[in-house]
Amino acid sequence: MDSLPFINLHTHRKPQSKDEIVVRNAFLKAPDLIDSINYFCSCGIHPWLLSSDFENDLIHLERLIELKQVVAVGECGLDRIKGPELIIQQEVLLKHIELANQCNKPIILHLVKTYSDILEFKSRFKTPWIIHGFKGNETQSKNLINAGARLSFGPRLLHDESLQQVFKQTSLENIYLETDTKPLGIQSIYKKAAELKDIEINQLKVILTANFKRDFLLVLPNE
Repeated sequence: MDSLPFINLHTHRKPQSKDEIVVRNAFLKAPDLIDSINYFCSCGIHPWLLSSDFENDLIHLERLIELKQVVAVGECGLDRIKGPELIIQQEVLLKHIELANQCNKPIILHLVKTYSDILEFKSRFKTPWIIHGFKGNETQSKNLINAGARLSFGPRLLHDESLQQVFKQTSLENIYLETDTKPLGIQSIYKKAAELKDIEINQLKVILTANFKRDFLLVLPNE
């Protein structure tokens, strides 16, 4: 059981230790760069980076998601604070959902002040949809999970007492952990999560590894 990995659902860095499995956000890097890496990644158009040329970006994305290292679509999503008008973001999000459905891969979502907006898309998702960096309240977490979402908790879990209470009430079968852009080890977030749930870290690793294999349909290294 000690050999089970720490799953880092969403990060912008390479694996930091031998016992870490990451899904690194690769944005829209060149196919040859992605093809040469030896860890998992996701590809998508972040709503902050949407340009008027997004049709060509989507064509590029179609090629990227066929690569074996690309195990998820995203991060993509909806943001009311930063990015183009929401109607454009919604159009591009729909394209990401269609691509995820076509390639049968999960989708990783960036959502800012749009937890209610994403519920309008719930019937569109045919593969697992994961909200990264979740920081909502208990009502929002319940509504999202009831609609089929998974929630990924990041570094905010270390210090945000309100979010810690939400985490305590959330079923482990519906969660992931991540470091996102922060320069810290995923192990520290596992430690806090295990403490909040009053379980051993190894027990937490068992559940989150099972979640990952269930949603990503992957055989992990060393299995």
